[in-house]
Amino acid sequence: MDTPRPLVSFAIAGLLAFPQTQAVRSQEIASAARGSASMAWDALNDGLADGDVEHRKITVAAIGTIGALPEAVQKVERALQDKDAQVRQTAAFTLSQMGAKDAIPNLKAALDDTPEVSFTAAKALWVLGDNSGREIFQEVIEGERTNAPGKLHGALKDAKKKLGPGQLALMGAKEATGVMFGPASLGITAVQEAVKTVKKDGGAGGRSVAAEVLAQDSDPYALILLEWALGDDNWGVRVAVAKALGERGNQETISKLQPLLKDDHHAVRYMAAASMIKLSSKQQTSAAN
Repeated sequence: MDTPRPLVSFAIAGLLAFPQTQAVRSQEIASAARGSASMAWDALNDGLADGDVEHRKITVAAIGTIGALPEAVQKVERALQDKDAQVRQTAAFTLSQMGAKDAIPNLKAALDDTPEVSFTAAKALWVLGDNSGREIFQEVIEGERTNAPGKLHGALKDAKKKLGPGQLALMGAKEATGVMFGPASLGITAVQEAVKTVKKDGGAGGRSVAAEVLAQDSDPYALILLEWALGDDNWGVRVAVAKALGERGNQETISKLQPLLKDDHHAVRYMAAASMIKLSSKQQTSAAN
């Protein structure tokens, strides 16, 4: 039986309109992503400008999880000028984790900073393929022995007056074990702090580890479970989940992370913002391709 002509015409018209509808929908999604990214950057800028040192450290570490996005690298580079040495040290470490080779000149300048910042900047430069801080590592090896063959140079002459090689070596050991804040350890460190404040929640550590594992799981249920876990009662777990969703999430995850920008705990807000930007960046790259 032949299809009536009006129905055929209607079907053809619908098919012709479909690409245009798709294009409009894509534009709406892109516009929403830009708006969400703008809100997320506002949250991170607030963190960087916060009067609390811990807030600024956590914000720098959260930005580091975004990756080598130029705007993210620039903000972490500016943190090398922070008034607090701990924030500057965190910025130096974070730049190495971001693979930010454009930051090498600023990291070289940080070699003249306080001993702890100088050591971390030297380590960051080494990771990025620059050996400008070689003398610092040599001094750590030389220790306090008076017959050491090397000579002190530059920042290390001033550093020796404040901290000896043994203390510099201790800083390196702490950095190696993840005690110092960095993108990779942000979730774990936050959980440790959360456990101290909420001692009754003995399962927080396990849930955080589970979130890290699920971030690498391709099973669709893993994403569903992570998005559900954004409502966990423990703020340290919410940090870990938000970080995991930056890896595992998709475009629709952004709107589910957005409420965390108003979370009661600053670490949750900053990590959620970083993950939103990371996912938005992936969406824009995918759309361009």
